[in-house]
Amino acid sequence: MSPPDLERIRRLIALYGGLLDSGRLAEWGELFTEDATFSVYGRTYRGREEIVREIGAMQPPPDQPVKHFLLAPVVDLAGDGTALAWTDMTVYATGPDRRIAIATMGSYHDRLIREGERWRFRARVLVFAGEPVPEGVAPAPAY
Repeated sequence: MSPPDLERIRRLIALYGGLLDSGRLAEWGELFTEDATFSVYGRTYRGREEIVREIGAMQPPPDQPVKHFLLAPVVDLAGDGTALAWTDMTVYATGPDRRIAIATMGSYHDRLIREGERWRFRARVLVFAGEPVPEGVAPAPAY
């Protein structure tokens, strides 16, 4: 595995939460390929524009911020400019009373592609804790 590619993938995954949580949706959208898919809550969004519009609309108002906490991803890098990655996450939310609670937890199952020197999400599936991995989605490796 190329150390520069691995670091770029880690950076991509780390930027995901920070950009989304801070409402920087245009920049967040650039993390996805033009033809990316994002599956969450039983729906699949297709294309960068739809992903930004629909996922962006799910974000809470600024006075009730959320924060994604991501664990270190497990990455399998292929030699053809593609990779698979699995990242466990927890999202913390601030309620109207300013109390913080766990909003959700699960894992991202990603198909990534290198475009030039930059890595992007080609397909992202969020599997919530306790849910089975959907058919056709690669489960996290055991080793």
